Amino acid sequence: MTRNILITGATSGIGMATARLMAKAGHNTLLSGRNTRALESLATELGTTAHFYPADVSDYKAVQGMVAEAKRKMGSIDVLVNNAGLGYFEKLEDGEIEHWHRMVDVNVKGVLNCLHASLPHLIESRGLVIQLASVAAHHVFPNSGVYCATKHAVGAISESIRLELSGKIRVSTISPGAVNTNFINTTTDPAMLKEYKDYFASSMAPEIVAEQVLYCVNCPDSAVISEIIVRPNRQNK
Repeated sequence: MTRNILITGATSGIGMATARLMAKAGHNTLLSGRNTRALESLATELGTTAHFYPADVSDYKAVQGMVAEAKRKMGSIDVLVNNAGLGYFEKLEDGEIEHWHRMVDVNVKGVLNCLHASLPHLIESRGLVIQLASVAAHHVFPNSGVYCATKHAVGAISESIRLELSGKIRVSTISPGAVNTNFINTTTDPAMLKEYKDYFASSMAPEIVAEQVLYCVNCPDSAVISEIIVRPNRQNK
């Protein structure tokens, strides 16, 4: 069955890999992110089933416009892939408040903005929310405490959807370990960037996470995949 899928954070990494895989599987997509040129290029690559709308998920008015465009272009929203997110590695005592606020704005408020604006349409289509959390939703790691807090929040939001909206919409949470994307490049501490860069470069390809998204999309309506945790296999390194 062809689904109409709204993907945030589609300009790179997991979001871009997911967009490509959804198009290959024959689904319609509305791709969103902050980089208009990258969105346009990706939509052109994917063909007529892909549409795009530039938006910063931390801006609720922009998210409302994104959701309205998804509804207008595709007719319905069957799946919301709440993927947009970012993180900064830094010690708490050296942390910059702007970084902390930005993580909360994107990783928590952004998830809530997209959920709130999309919810009436998802209920109408008896749809699916796929939340991109992290292993950081389950554990707290040094030098990333605020990031971990935001991903714990994503997990709590997912659980609230499951408890309150069961029978109306479904929710799946995907919690990846380290993925080889540009995620690490937001870190501004040179020593920490050097410490983590090789670790992330030797981790999972974003396409592996995208495959988990497709697995959730393809789950029969009579069931729901509550959570997937996927980590790099370091035994192979």
